[in-house]
This record gives sequence, C-alpha cells and structure tokens, in this order.
Amino acid sequence: MATLLHPAGVSGAHRTRERFARSVTLRYVAAVLLLLGAFGIDASSGNEISSSLFYIAPVAFGAWFLGRAPAVALGIAGALLWLISQNLVGVAFSKASILYWNVIAEAIVYVAIALVVSRLQVDRTRERALAAQIAQVRDLLDREARAVGRLQHELLPQVLPSLPGYEWETHYATSTRAGGDYYDVLPMPDGRLGVVIADATGHGTPAAVLMAMAKALLRGAPGTLAPPDLALARLNRELHEILPPGWFLTACLVVLDPASGAFAYALAGHEPPIVVRARTGAADRLPDAGGPPLGPFPAPGYAAAAGMLERGDTLVLYTDGVTEAMNEAHELFGIEGLQSVLGGADGVRLTGVKARLIAALDAHRNGAPMGDDTTLLLLRRTAPAYAPVPGPTPPGASFSSIAS
Repeated sequence: MATLLHPAGVSGAHRTRERFARSVTLRYVAAVLLLLGAFGIDASSGNEISSSLFYIAPVAFGAWFLGRAPAVALGIAGALLWLISQNLVGVAFSKASILYWNVIAEAIVYVAIALVVSRLQVDRTRERALAAQIAQVRDLLDREARAVGRLQHELLPQVLPSLPGYEWETHYATSTRAGGDYYDVLPMPDGRLGVVIADATGHGTPAAVLMAMAKALLRGAPGTLAPPDLALARLNRELHEILPPGWFLTACLVVLDPASGAFAYALAGHEPPIVVRARTGAADRLPDAGGPPLGPFPAPGYAAAAGMLERGDTLVLYTDGVTEAMNEAHELFGIEGLQSVLGGADGVRLTGVKARLIAALDAHRNGAPMGDDTTLLLLRRTAPAYAPVPGPTPPGASFSSIAS
C-alpha cells in the first residue's frame, strides 16, 4: 500500500537535506582554502622548513569537521604540496633521498594528526550522544517519579472527615519526588474513628508503593481496627506474607471515640503520640506501647494503651522525619525540640501550631536538605462532648472494648 506523505513534511525534509549538503560543501571549501593558504605561506617562506607546520591547520580542520578519510587525504596532499614548494623555492639537499625522506616524515606526521584529531572528534560525539541519552533517561525517571508523587498525594485523604467538636490540621512533605509517609482517617461502623500515621522504609517510588499497600490493607477492613494492637498484629501478618526481606513499615494507630474523647493506641516501631494539655500547656509524650515494625517478623506481640482528650487538648501524630530533622552540624531536632515547640500551644489556633512547628523545623535545618519525609497530623478537641449520630451499634462495640 502506498504511503501518502504530507507536502509540508516532504519540503521540510528536503530543506533539511539541502542545508546539510550546503554545510558539508562549505567545510570542504574551507579545508581546501586552508590547505592552499598553508602552501602559499610555505612557498613564500624560502627554505624555512618550520613553515610545514601550517599544513597542520587544514589537516586538523578536516579531521574535526569532515572525518578521518578526508583528513588523511588532506595530510597526504599537504606533504605533496610541501614537496612542490621545496622544488619551487629551490631548496638544495645533499642527497635526493633526504628530500623524499622528509616528504615521508611530513606525510606520517600529518596522517597521525588526522587520525588522532578524528578519534577525538568521534569520542566527543559519542560522549555527547551518551550524555544526551543519560539526560533523556534521567528526565524519564524524573517524570515517572513526579507521576508517582502525584498519585501518592492523591491516595492521601484530600479532605478529612468533618468531626463536630474537633478540628484537624495536617502537613505532608516528601524529601524526594515520592515518599513513604502515610496518614489516614478511617470511619468505623460504630461511629469511632481510626487514625493512622505510618512511615515506610526507604524513600522514593518503592516506599510509595509500600505506603499504598498499607493503605489498601487498612481500608479493606475498617471495622477491625479495634482494638488497635490486634489490628496492627493482623496488618503485620498480611505484610509479612507479601513483603520481601528488608522492607518494613512503622505505624501508629489510634482509635478515637469522638463522643467522649477517649482513645486507645498501639505502635509498631513508631514514635508515641504527644498530647498538648489545655489545663497545663504541657506537651506530654504518651507511653511507648506497641511492638516492632510491621513486616519483618511473623508473629510479634503488640500492646495497646489508652488516653483521653479533654476540651482544648491537642493530639499530635508525627513521623521520624520531624524528630530526626538535622542541621548542617548533624544535630537532630529531637523529641525535646518537638515538645519545646508544642509546649504552651494550647492557646494558639491549630493552624498557628502547625505553622510554628514548620517554622521551627526550617529554622533548625537552616538550609540543610530534608533527609526524610515529614508528616504531621494534629487533632484538637474543641467541645466537651457531642451527641453521636443515631445508628446501629454492633454488639460489643462499646469503647471500653478497645482498650482491652
């Protein structure tokens, strides 16, 4: 079947070929003019044998812009023109063989220069082509990482559930295009909420994939989040079956009863939550209740602990990108730094608390790059209680069961 070509495409390709042919022709003309110029200098210089160095210019030009074969031809032509110039000037040698040996030496020098310069040009062309390929691959990987990062952000809650008597604030920043931090709020059938924050090992695309796996497993069974220690044990078993060696996930799972403010939590190799108390302004670090990270061990034990949010209290969940933020002197921000910033924040609007934390982290790094992903989730209780929406409550789903 005949292929129809667009006239504009044909004419464009024809013009490109014409420009290339014109460029090559001009290079040949320039090489010939350089060769004739060297001959003119050689013929007018008398018996100055050093004038033969001028033939190097057309040879090098030809090797760089025309290629090896034209450069070798220019070198041989230069040696012959040097012989002609000697005859024209009438340089006398004691033996004719000396003249011819000089011609051969000139030819060898010019051809060697042609080969060396043409090789340099070939190597340079290959290097530039390799650099272009590397840049293309790097650009492709960067676009893929950006796409993974966008997908990862879309997997995070775009809008947190509206919770009467509470307010939320979150901060999520990755150290690379894609990260391994994850947070989510999972409404449970009985009106309670599962709040999770997690940190996958590593950075970039692999960590983002692990984060997506954890989200799918948690979202697949929101009714089994209580008690949180058993929920983490179940999640660990599922991850252990599918994760390759060396991959793991740390997590903090909080199950909150919004009506009373009571909550239970469990940890899997994660930092304990902090509660900023409205009564005292202190930033209390909760007990380290839990077990090892999720994935590496088949059946570890996990423990749960309980807490209470009074009116004005703020629950702070975070990943180790916050506490392990380093400055140029490799000094960590630390738990103490986090508690210091949070202390007395009970009277500050929640948006102001988040802004204060981010500013403190930036000031501590003082321009040093982020070494890890940074995630914050702040939950403040603003009302003493509210009546939950009426609805069926599964048997045995009272809050007292989550701490057992």
